[in-house]
Amino acid sequence: MDNRNIKKECYLEQLNHAIISVEMVFNQLRRLKDNDEFDSHFIIKDIIKTEFQLELSLASLCIILRKMNENVFLKLDQERRRDVNSIIHSNKFEFIDEHKIYVFSQKGKEEVDLYELIDYAKSFI
Repeated sequence: MDNRNIKKECYLEQLNHAIISVEMVFNQLRRLKDNDEFDSHFIIKDIIKTEFQLELSLASLCIILRKMNENVFLKLDQERRRDVNSIIHSNKFEFIDEHKIYVFSQKGKEEVDLYELIDYAKSFI
């Protein structure tokens, strides 16, 4: 096996780990937001922490996608390139609904559909 194939295999493994991480954090966030049993100030703190964890796991996923594009292991279409760069360069997320977020960066506010981004990443595995 040549170095390029080994590199591609490594990138695909990391992409899979990043997808799993995003899905786990996203599922945890949905569970927390659906929880009505505990005192709200405890839940609010956990929700805020989980949103930051989601931001970081999404950034990791997007960095891997961008590196794979730069190494010509995949081709990011224009919409995905915009989403990837927005998430990497973001300084704030705002959740619109269950799966859409506004990403704020120096370029302004952009909408990203998390389900579409995750499905896009999964299509390469």
